[in-house]
Amino acid sequence: MSKDIMIEFEGSIDNIATLKDAVKTALTIEQQGHKFYLDKAGTSTGIAAKDLFKYLAAEESRHIEYLNDFLKTGHSSGFNEVAPPDFTQSFANEFTEKKPGELDVLMSALRFEKKNENFYKELAVWTHNSEEKEFFDMMSSFEHGHVELIDGFIDAASQFRMET
Repeated sequence: MSKDIMIEFEGSIDNIATLKDAVKTALTIEQQGHKFYLDKAGTSTGIAAKDLFKYLAAEESRHIEYLNDFLKTGHSSGFNEVAPPDFTQSFANEFTEKKPGELDVLMSALRFEKKNENFYKELAVWTHNSEEKEFFDMMSSFEHGHVELIDGFIDAASQFRMET
């Protein structure tokens, strides 16, 4: 099973005193996610999993840009999320009894994205500034999209396995 890269951030919302603390913590999390996904893209054997991890690494990179911009300006500038490609075409090749694919890594990625989503939700509740709340809510929604994407990938792979 892959290392859960969010473990060190459990409960970190309790240690956040300022917006700068919040954004710096979020930057650290996004940077770890970017590194994690790049590493998994480089070591994955399946095409769809490799493409998924490359996409998620690019998403984390965009989130780093958003956070840096927010830290500098104090408000959100244009968000430019990219719709994910269709990864389902490779399921039949990647998920078989002989080749289990990347499910353990995907489960770690799912936990990571869910924790990120919850972290941003907590930050949205933590702040009393409406623009900060809107920013953290938007970041949470991006993470939720990643949760749904990965969950769908896992579901499709599991359904394929059940049918074989």
